[in-house]
Amino acid sequence: MKRILVTLAVMTFACAMIAQFSSQGVTLFLREAGVPSSTLGLVYLAAIPFTLRFVWAPFIDRYRVEGKPRFRAWILGAQTLVCVLLTALLLTDPQTDVFVIIALVGCLMVALGTELTALGGMLAEGLSDVDYPKGASIQAAASAFAGFTLGAGVLYLLGSLGWQTVIGSLLAISLCLLVVSSTFLDFGPVAPQVSRPSLLAQFSIFRRSETRRLFLISLLISMSVLVPFATKSVLLIDAGFSVSDGGLIGLVLGGLFGVIGALAARPLIDRLGAFRVLLAIGCLNIVIAVALALLTLNDVGPVSITIAVLWANIAVFATFTANRSILLPLCKPGRQATDLASFTSVEAMTFLALAGTAISLLDSFGLSPILFVAAFASLVGLVLGWRSADLFNASVELAPAVDRAQSSG
Repeated sequence: MKRILVTLAVMTFACAMIAQFSSQGVTLFLREAGVPSSTLGLVYLAAIPFTLRFVWAPFIDRYRVEGKPRFRAWILGAQTLVCVLLTALLLTDPQTDVFVIIALVGCLMVALGTELTALGGMLAEGLSDVDYPKGASIQAAASAFAGFTLGAGVLYLLGSLGWQTVIGSLLAISLCLLVVSSTFLDFGPVAPQVSRPSLLAQFSIFRRSETRRLFLISLLISMSVLVPFATKSVLLIDAGFSVSDGGLIGLVLGGLFGVIGALAARPLIDRLGAFRVLLAIGCLNIVIAVALALLTLNDVGPVSITIAVLWANIAVFATFTANRSILLPLCKPGRQATDLASFTSVEAMTFLALAGTAISLLDSFGLSPILFVAAFASLVGLVLGWRSADLFNASVELAPAVDRAQSSG
C-alpha cells in the first residue's frame, strides 16, 4: 500500500506541475511576448480537453496490458507523451509560434487528463476503503506542492532566463520522473478484470442520490472560497502587490498552504469522518468570507486579501481531500477511472464557469457583494449538508479508523 501511495504522490506531482504551467505559466510568457488578450483566451480554450477526459475514460477502464497492473501502461504512456510534447515546445518561440504553442498545450491537456484518470483508477483499485483518506490527502498535497515548486523553483528562479530554459527544466524533471516511475515505482497488483464498462458509462455515477448530493454540497460549500482562489491574481494586483509579489503569495505561499490543508485534513478525517470535516470547512468558509466582505467594503487591503488567498488554498485542498474520501467508495469496481473522471470533469467544468463569472463581475460589482452572495450559497450548502448527514452516515461515510478497527476486531 505504501508503495502505491509513493507512486500516486510522484505521478500526481508530475501531472499537476505541467498542468499548472500550461494554464498559468504559458500565458505569462505569451503576454510578455506582446500577444493580445484576445489570443490569450485561446490558451484557456486549449484546456478544455482536460475537462472532457470522461469521454475516453471508459477506454482506460476497458483496455490493459495482460500480466501488468491495469493502469500502468496508461500512466507511463501518457507521461511519455508529455515528455514528447514538452520537447516540441522547447523548439518554439512565444513571439513567432503562438498558435503552435496553443495547439501543443491542447495536446498536453489530453495527455495529462489521461494520466490523471488512470491515476484515479489506480488509487480506487489499489487502496482499501480505510486508506482512501490517506490517498486523497497525498494526491491533494502533491498537487499543491507542484504549484509551490512551479512558482518558486521554476518560474521565480528561472523565468528571467527565458522560455527555452523554463521548458527545458520542466522537460528534465518530467523525464527524470518517467525514468523513476518506469523503473522503481509500484502500480499495484495484477488484478483480474472485474467488469468492462460500456463506452457510454460516463455518467452512471450520478445515478446515485448520494453522489448527486455530494456534488451539490461540495460545490455550494466551496463557493465562498472559490472567489479568492480563482481571482487571486487579480485581487493581489488590486491590493497593491507587484506581479512578482503576487506570484510569491499566490503560487509559492499558496501552494505551501495548500499542502498544509491537504495534510491537516487527513488526521481530522480519520478521527471525525470525512463528511463532518467537509461541513466544518464549510462553516469556516462562511465566517471568513463574511469577515472579508466586511473588511473590503471600502478598500481592498493587502492584509485581508493575503489572508483570503492563503485560506482559500487551505480550504480548497482540504475540501478536495474530504470530498474524494467520500467519493471513492461510491466508484464501482472495474470502472473506477470512468466514475472518477465523470465526477471530476463535471466538477471542473462547473468551477471554471463559476470562476469565469466571478472574474467578469468583479469590476462591475466589487469584491464585497460577490463574497456576500458566495457566503450565502455556502450557507445553503451547509444546511443541505446537515440535512443529508443521515444519508451519508448510513451509506457513504468512511467511519473513523478507530471505529473500523474496533468493529473488525
